[in-house]
Amino acid sequence: MLLCVFALVLSNPVAAASGDHHQYITDKIAHYSSAFERCKNVADERTQPEDGVLSKLREYPKAQVERFLMTRYDLAMQECTKPESLELAYAILVTETLELEQQTKDAISAIKELAFSGDNRKLEVMYLSLPGEMRQSLEELGYFQKPFDDRLVLEMVSK
Repeated sequence: MLLCVFALVLSNPVAAASGDHHQYITDKIAHYSSAFERCKNVADERTQPEDGVLSKLREYPKAQVERFLMTRYDLAMQECTKPESLELAYAILVTETLELEQQTKDAISAIKELAFSGDNRKLEVMYLSLPGEMRQSLEELGYFQKPFDDRLVLEMVSK
């Protein structure tokens, strides 16, 4: 496995080229940032959920609905940005151990805090702590498979 990763690093001319590490990592950060914005736009542009979705949400306690919406939004955003997240993680992995300029180290540190903080895992655990029947029932609706505006949905459920 390690040999495969090493071979990939050597076969990647951008990552292997001396002096291009900053450009390489900042390009990956830019791609990830663009993907995040694209996915956020998907959420912002989605229409409000149908009455059936709202009715189903109203069957559950408000605290559980709030937790579901917040955590499911995060999971949908993770899924939407997954290809770029994986590329960014790989770029960080292969460049972090190299001798880097301070600005490159700072860029890596900043994006790791934003993209790979422990918050995603905490939200996933919170999501999994919701009743399984609730998660399954709401996910079957399909609305929550793509990024959505969790605050808008919560507002509509509260009406």
